[in-house]
Amino acid sequence: MRQTGPIQFALVFAPWALAFGAFGATPSTGARATEPAHGAAGTPASQPPPVAGEVEPSSGRGGPRPLLGLTPRPGPSAELPKVPRDPAARQAWLGARLDELWSAPPLGKAKISAVVLEADSGKAIYAHAEKTALNAASNVKIVTSAAALSLLGPEYRWRTTLAVVGPPGGPPLPVGGEVNGDLYLRGSGDPTLSTEDLATMVGDLLALGLHKVRGALVIDDSLFVGGNVPPAYDQKTDSTASRAPSSAASLDLNVVGVTIIPGASAGAAARVVVDPSSPYFTIAGRVVTATSGPASPNVETKEEGNRTRVSVSGRVRLGSDPRTIYRRVVQPSLFLGHTLRQLLERRGIAIGGAVRVGTAPAQGLRVLAAHDSAPLAVVVQELNKRSNNFTAEQILRTLGAEIGGRPGNWDKGLKAVARYLAGVGIKAGAYQMMNGSGLYDSNRFSAEQIATVLRGAAQDFRISAEFLASLAVAGTDGTIAHRMGGTLAERYVRAKTGTLANVSCLSGFAGSPGHLPLVFSIIVNDVSNPNDARRAQDRAAELLVAYLEGDAVPKP
Repeated sequence: MRQTGPIQFALVFAPWALAFGAFGATPSTGARATEPAHGAAGTPASQPPPVAGEVEPSSGRGGPRPLLGLTPRPGPSAELPKVPRDPAARQAWLGARLDELWSAPPLGKAKISAVVLEADSGKAIYAHAEKTALNAASNVKIVTSAAALSLLGPEYRWRTTLAVVGPPGGPPLPVGGEVNGDLYLRGSGDPTLSTEDLATMVGDLLALGLHKVRGALVIDDSLFVGGNVPPAYDQKTDSTASRAPSSAASLDLNVVGVTIIPGASAGAAARVVVDPSSPYFTIAGRVVTATSGPASPNVETKEEGNRTRVSVSGRVRLGSDPRTIYRRVVQPSLFLGHTLRQLLERRGIAIGGAVRVGTAPAQGLRVLAAHDSAPLAVVVQELNKRSNNFTAEQILRTLGAEIGGRPGNWDKGLKAVARYLAGVGIKAGAYQMMNGSGLYDSNRFSAEQIATVLRGAAQDFRISAEFLASLAVAGTDGTIAHRMGGTLAERYVRAKTGTLANVSCLSGFAGSPGHLPLVFSIIVNDVSNPNDARRAQDRAAELLVAYLEGDAVPKP
């Protein structure tokens, strides 16, 4: 059985210095890097889309970045107004510039809640409808991640086990390596469990000498109750990866990669490959290879008995690169079970019975193999940098199970979050939170509340370093890898985005060498084009960095 030792974290006395060079770090930067677009051509199917919660435009740039210490920092944008050095004048300058952004024609009819706070004192240096609760979209993940780090601890791990009924002592398996009963997989809600992790566990079973299970393969997903569809997700019915279901027994983010490979000639059927290659999936339909005309393959997933049917249609261009499209699975526990059975049988471990979902005995189990996830400190980076909806819902239900009592559900998870929010001064009833991801029209927070959570997490020494590290860095990584590059904000803003059809949010920290950072939140609703809101948010972020640096003495 594989053993995983405890993780060791470096203590950071000044997380602000770590994140922003607040104590005189050399200002430097690197070129922008981009993440693969959702469903992009050539994206490996074994790596689900990095942004499963929101669709941000990509700059299309890639390749290695220049080293931090060898790249000069970008200067201010050419049209950036000069910043006055007098503190009072500088604050008035900032307020006027931000007000201009919100009143400009693209945002003139939008609802906007915005606030800028000093990190140390919490004093507001700018506010615009800061108490107005709006749809915060994926900024809700700021709340989910801060609550989870605080209540579970950055070192929290999920453990998945494979076990059989047997005495705690003596040899792990009967002589001959045959088990008369069932083999149980007990799910823990791990949002990171992968096919590769299952394969390693199967290798552990093989090393113990197991070669036959006469009973069934039982998948125990009883740690979570309340179904697999998160609250508000029923507002839509599409099969995109952003709507991946939640289960205590989940695999590969509960997403399947479907790769379309053009045929060798016009009119030929394209090859369709699913990853993981699990018997849980059936493929229906046909994609035609074409030399001209529209070429857009369609992929949808739907429940079909105890399987997920992958339906394909449309056309693909002759000679084009393979294209991978990601779609949600329908029944996560069965997906995991059928994939595990296939891995077992490929390694020569026969399963006599069927794959079924059930509950493992509470006592009398002998664990044969176990997998421990990465710590929560690492998992929240998937949550915030990449804005993964599935990860958010798994974490919220885990909070429900661990803090509210097993089994976990969304209601218990939300009560745990409410407990955390009350601790930072946000009372129940002052906000609306229905799920952990912020998806759809379901959550309401004000800019002041989001900024309060950001500041509270950053000031909590137990979690501050891990929380700050989970946020995307402007012009560098995550959902803002392609934003604010070539401006003062590049590498000096850490933030979380939020994007829905008519919603755009940006909340986080703006810093500068030698200064404590500013905490900010900008929530925009009812905007006809979210790109307009993003441009205004990016300019606002640069203004905040310029404000911090406005007291610098000009060089002679």
